[in-house]
Amino acid sequence: MIEMKKKTLATAALLSGIAVGFTSIMAIDIACKKRPKDAKKPIDEKDSQWLNQQNFEDLQITSHDGLKLRAKLLKAETETDKVLIAVHGYRNYNLREFAYYVKFYHELGFHVLLPNNRAHGDSEGTYIGFGWLDRLDCIQWIKEIKEYFHKNLQIVLHGISMGSATVLMASGEKLPDDVKCIISDCGFTSVLDELAHNLKQSHIPPAIILPTATLLSKKRIGYSFKEASTIEQVKKSKTPTLFIHGDQDDFVPTYMVYDLYNACAADKDLLIVEGAKHAQSYLVNQELCEKTIIEFMSQYVHL
Repeated sequence: MIEMKKKTLATAALLSGIAVGFTSIMAIDIACKKRPKDAKKPIDEKDSQWLNQQNFEDLQITSHDGLKLRAKLLKAETETDKVLIAVHGYRNYNLREFAYYVKFYHELGFHVLLPNNRAHGDSEGTYIGFGWLDRLDCIQWIKEIKEYFHKNLQIVLHGISMGSATVLMASGEKLPDDVKCIISDCGFTSVLDELAHNLKQSHIPPAIILPTATLLSKKRIGYSFKEASTIEQVKKSKTPTLFIHGDQDDFVPTYMVYDLYNACAADKDLLIVEGAKHAQSYLVNQELCEKTIIEFMSQYVHL
């Protein structure tokens, strides 16, 4: 009888482990796997009309792991050394995420480079990098745009949501002197923190899925959720950074921006936009965002 109970318990534990593992793999794929429909979100008609009148050039790089990554380049109307690299967020794409920002930077006299992140838009990739793999892609785009213009540049990195995590994670690496400052809009403190928050929002206890998903993530998607820490990267940053966040953000909760700001080792400033939800700060208070960005950039870039 005792042996029978032991076998029953062992079988139950095995089945439970298999179920958790299977659920964790499903969770990884749901969160990280590319979906073709993500690239079909429409752009606001007013922004679309302006963008359609611009002459974008197509650029391409090959990532360190062999993916063809693509971008749009809108050149400034006059000769300049100012370049804005705009990195979009989770399940979005370049022109849609930055549709309302492109005109702003273009009128400030910037060349504007808009990459599509791996597993987004027309870039290759099966799994989303959540900023961690994208940080290396971002650095490669910096090198590409330097080679393209064949001169020293004044580069500003601007990221929204996961794009914000991307540029902040990149800031923890050795960047060329051409990178003058970063605009970080609603970035998360780490992939684990963001996944845990969204599981809680879906009423799923993170402790059930995240430990196993983290163990499986390295083999499944090429990086570990545990290593993908924005906050650890900004501790090493030397790049001046403006942090922007909406006080009503419930997708990347507002507390995260305070943690990132406090951890950042570089020169920094902080803008909290009242009434703004996730990635809505510019839309809620365009005048304040533009004024703050210009004042911040002018300390490091010759505008």
